[in-house]
Amino acid sequence: MKINAVFKPENSIIAGLATIALVGATYQLDVGPVSQVHASDANFGANSAGIKKAGYTSLVLVAGITLLARDPNILILGGAAIIAFHSHYRHADLVNPATNMVEDAGPSAYQPAGPGTPMQAVA
Repeated sequence: MKINAVFKPENSIIAGLATIALVGATYQLDVGPVSQVHASDANFGANSAGIKKAGYTSLVLVAGITLLARDPNILILGGAAIIAFHSHYRHADLVNPATNMVEDAGPSAYQPAGPGTPMQAVA
């Protein structure tokens, strides 16, 4: 069974570029500017949650547009955009603004709770 693409080849690239813009807009809306993430504390909970949410939302967005258009170029360009934006934001979230070095969480951040101890948020 042959799947026919909806777009002509020249329009396929334009649709892929529009998908890149939608991925960028998703990250911008869910997380905010990269400079804001970079200026906040390393591994800040709100930034980490926003980055994950933007990644999943972008993945669903690219998959939906790809299925509707039946065009592999949209999947390729959209997937590359997700990887680029996600790694860019993740790096900004991991860097400590005071030292400009990637923050090492260390083993103390992963100590299990004792019996009967309520779980506490890591600051």
